[in-house]
Amino acid sequence: MPDITYPPTMRLVTSDQGENASHDGPSPNRPGGTYHVLLVDDDDNYSSLVKDVLGFADNYFLDRAPNLHGMWSLLERNTYDALLLDYSFPDGSGLEALRQLIERKLQVPVIIVTGRGDERVAAQAIQQGAIDYLVKSPETVFELPVIISKAVRNYAYQAERVKSLEKIRYQALLLDNVRDAVVVWNSAGNITYWNPAAEELYGWPASERIGLPVAKAYAALFSPPPDPVSFDANLPVEVERCAQTRRRETVWIGSRVTELHDEFTGGALLGFMDVTRDITARKKAEEQIQAAQASLVESARLAAIGELAAGVAHQINNPLTAIIAEAQILGRGSAAETPERESAAIIEQAGWKAQQAVQDLLEFSRSTPDTLQCLSVNETIQIAVRMVGAPIQVAGGGLEIQLEDNLPPVQGYPTRLQDVWVNLLLLARDATSDGRPHRIFVRSKARGKEAVVVEVGDDGAAIPLSELESLFEPHFTGAVAGRGNGMEYCICREIIRQHGGQIRANSAADFGTIIEVSLPVEVENGTGEHSSH
Repeated sequence: MPDITYPPTMRLVTSDQGENASHDGPSPNRPGGTYHVLLVDDDDNYSSLVKDVLGFADNYFLDRAPNLHGMWSLLERNTYDALLLDYSFPDGSGLEALRQLIERKLQVPVIIVTGRGDERVAAQAIQQGAIDYLVKSPETVFELPVIISKAVRNYAYQAERVKSLEKIRYQALLLDNVRDAVVVWNSAGNITYWNPAAEELYGWPASERIGLPVAKAYAALFSPPPDPVSFDANLPVEVERCAQTRRRETVWIGSRVTELHDEFTGGALLGFMDVTRDITARKKAEEQIQAAQASLVESARLAAIGELAAGVAHQINNPLTAIIAEAQILGRGSAAETPERESAAIIEQAGWKAQQAVQDLLEFSRSTPDTLQCLSVNETIQIAVRMVGAPIQVAGGGLEIQLEDNLPPVQGYPTRLQDVWVNLLLLARDATSDGRPHRIFVRSKARGKEAVVVEVGDDGAAIPLSELESLFEPHFTGAVAGRGNGMEYCICREIIRQHGGQIRANSAADFGTIIEVSLPVEVENGTGEHSSH
């Protein structure tokens, strides 16, 4: 064969150079897009022919190893875009080398080349990971540039596909293990994914949901049913929904729907994913708080009636006393069985009835007391925190609890004291509900041997001095500095008074608001020492 001058990017590594050769030309990932090809073949004539053909093709850089030993030596030092591997060598088999390439995780597309057109060999090569199979012939050699570039593209596509599948498997593994329920449906409206958390929450296994229309198999669980196609996917916030499970249990869930797009096809819409979590406990707590607030409002109404009744009684009782007394005097000064004496008796009886009516009004306005007992103030605080702690934190407030151990017991009404702490915590929550991070705290401590002190504080909006002075008086016109409905502080004051304690407030812009409650400790046998039980 006559000598040919090859392009500067072409060279042929001989059997003597096989262990020491290296290249520094560009790869497909570098500017120029040159293919680095390694030919492993002990046939010099075929190797020269391959060299000639690739020499006249653009962007090919050829190395040759005449045996498997030389191939491994070159692969240790160089990276190749394609490997042309003969079927048999004196030092081993091409198929065995192909298996070792896979075991060593050397990622390179392999084209098996052999002079035998055996279909079984071709099948074995493809099964063991070869990207293509080529029979040696003049026709196939001239097709090598096209075959190599196609093999490199196919190999890259397969590698990308494997990565995508691994990514999908990893994402599926994550979704299978998250605590939130995840349901996915495609753009045609059929469910394609239903994770174990969804199985637990809604009661149906994935095998009974996947493939079914989302409108019937999922959207119908909610009341009212959401849009079966998008589930309000354009809403950027979590939506609360009421759902009916397979067990016929009613649950509340927080739902956040997002669109799924295919990043490999220009962002085409694939479907939707709904991530939901069970918020039933939170909703029940909110309902309990609303009931407690309604009870507080009712208590405030009755307390207001009591305040009014006390004032009215004071204004009415004095003239009634005078009327009753004068009627008695008139009756004693009149002869028996005369009209005058009868009129005086009627006046006296009416006066007594009016006084009884006033007394009945006062009794009606008073709430029914619970049992007076020796109690732990810390326990009443802990119960109150369990009632309203979670909603306060959900609203964005950080709740800090600092309770001193071994506090002396007090004599009191547990339920009423719990109402005080609940009331004060909710008022603090109102003051910190501006969407910014805030701090709410409850502290208890002993003040010597005489009293237990509880402080409820917040760093929200301060109470103006003009309102602070009358904070514990009833406010019939509405909230005080954005807190409550105007009656809560008054209710707290009355409950603390029933316990022989004191309540006061301190508020300023630099430290916030602190409500301090002081309760006298239980004393025993007049010694001044608190009881040990």
